[in-house]
Amino acid sequence: MGKIEFTEYISDSETRLLKNGKIDGKHKNRLFETMSKSMGEDTTNSIFSNSYKVLRYLADPKSKEETLSKILCLGKVQSGKTAFFISALSLAFDNGYDIAYLIGGTKTTLKNQNYERATEEFLEDEDIVLFDMKKVTIEDVQKSLDEKKKVIIVVLKNSAKKTNLGKMSKFCEYFTKHPSMIIDDEGDEVTPGAPKRKQKTGHGGRVHDSLEDILKLVKVCSYLSVTATPQANLLLSTWDSVSPDYCVLVQPGEGYTGGNAFHDVYNNPHTIEISDADDFRDSIPDSFKESLFFFILACCIKKSIGDNHYYSMLVHPSSLTIIHSEIKNKISDYINAVIEDLSNPNNFSFDATLNELLLQYSGYLHEHPNFNVEFNSIIKELPYVLSKLKIYEFNYKYGKDDIKQSVDNKDYYKIYVGGNMLSRGLTIDRLIVSYVFRDSNMTAIDTLYQRARWFGYKARYFDVCRVYMTRQLKEKFIATVESENDMWNAINAFLLTNTSIKEFPRLFTLNNEALTLTRTSVSKTVVVTRVNPGYSYEKTVLFDNPQIARDHDRSVYEKFFKKWAPTGTDKKYSKNNT
Repeated sequence: MGKIEFTEYISDSETRLLKNGKIDGKHKNRLFETMSKSMGEDTTNSIFSNSYKVLRYLADPKSKEETLSKILCLGKVQSGKTAFFISALSLAFDNGYDIAYLIGGTKTTLKNQNYERATEEFLEDEDIVLFDMKKVTIEDVQKSLDEKKKVIIVVLKNSAKKTNLGKMSKFCEYFTKHPSMIIDDEGDEVTPGAPKRKQKTGHGGRVHDSLEDILKLVKVCSYLSVTATPQANLLLSTWDSVSPDYCVLVQPGEGYTGGNAFHDVYNNPHTIEISDADDFRDSIPDSFKESLFFFILACCIKKSIGDNHYYSMLVHPSSLTIIHSEIKNKISDYINAVIEDLSNPNNFSFDATLNELLLQYSGYLHEHPNFNVEFNSIIKELPYVLSKLKIYEFNYKYGKDDIKQSVDNKDYYKIYVGGNMLSRGLTIDRLIVSYVFRDSNMTAIDTLYQRARWFGYKARYFDVCRVYMTRQLKEKFIATVESENDMWNAINAFLLTNTSIKEFPRLFTLNNEALTLTRTSVSKTVVVTRVNPGYSYEKTVLFDNPQIARDHDRSVYEKFFKKWAPTGTDKKYSKNNT
């Protein structure tokens, strides 16, 4: 027997949302000017056109009643979501908000990236001050507020009691009367918690429970959960404390190359199938050699046509840090051998190594027959490119020095070897070649899609963008792109009804048996076959036992009744009170 979950009716809280929000205040105008200098006016207009959508859902800072508005902000992977929420911050400040807590991710690298980006964008606004939660005191914030400043505090998404979210809760309690915006970057990561484990552990996830408490502390609060993979957020019970009330689609700007650019069909020329990645255990796989030679050639091509930007390559082998070290060392040794081979035309392997580059050049010409730069002109740039090639290990266990050096060494062509740190949120500057062979038998769509660091605004150099991956991964990404397209279309159509996102039907395309929607600790899902062949949908909880279904629905009703009984009248519709 199926079960339809009750959703909370929230029209009463809608009366306490911001009306006629200001879109031309001093903070917005200062930020617009700063962004326009680096991005151009058209791009900046596109960014703000997305952030304007949030205004109608912000809790009214003048409200005399406690108001919490939870907004799911759904963007695309690597599409500029940071610029979106920074622009939303400027609008919030113009409309009466005093404090913004920017929860910048679970990893220090991502948190620091958010801090640096916000600092850069608000540099010209002397009325906005930024703090790191680890270093700031309540007195610092109070002093800034007394000086009529707007305050941004950047927080690591960690439930430690004395720092991070634990310290943030004390700030929210102290500044409870100040209208505040909370931005949860990568809001699908750990925030939804693990509600299905709660009976065993006593908590639904420490970060989840910390945020649950925090959201109760501020009198007027707007909570923006920003993500490209909202499956966990949407599959939570709509009664959960972090379940969104509203949704905004953050449309990517012109020049964005995402899933449809790389994974629309199996034979997409930008996605290359590999089958020998396991050879890394003993040697350098031939497929990796091909990817490396293409990367070197691509850098030479760009340099030969006057493009002096420095490009990057990603190697994503495993989540195990010990493997990163082994592979980095193998790649480093191989690159040194290549440099040695090409350093002197008289070397024994010179012709064979140069021929590898020529093969990649021939393949590039096949895809771009109008390209008119001769191979001999391109390889004139080879000595410079090879001299500027550096490799970095990206993890906190063994790669701390490499992480620091990669930031300091700006003028280099870079190869990053890493796992989890390179799979979510972090932007790799001008990434053109990715070699990815990390996989598992069953993969959650949200986890898989966050690895797609090769997405982004790459239209100007998309000709040299390549992803090397196994057949199984290619098939998973194609199915994931199909699921994303259907989800965006469904949400977009649903938003036209002007209805709470809580009532959005949780139906998702999932056309690959090796994929799940999200981690099972968030929500158990079942497959519902559609009439059209080749598709299946996932749906939130269904119960096999009718009695369990009735008991569950009764418990949801009782929770609803307990919450709203003081504001209404209990009306009986049957003699036996059922």
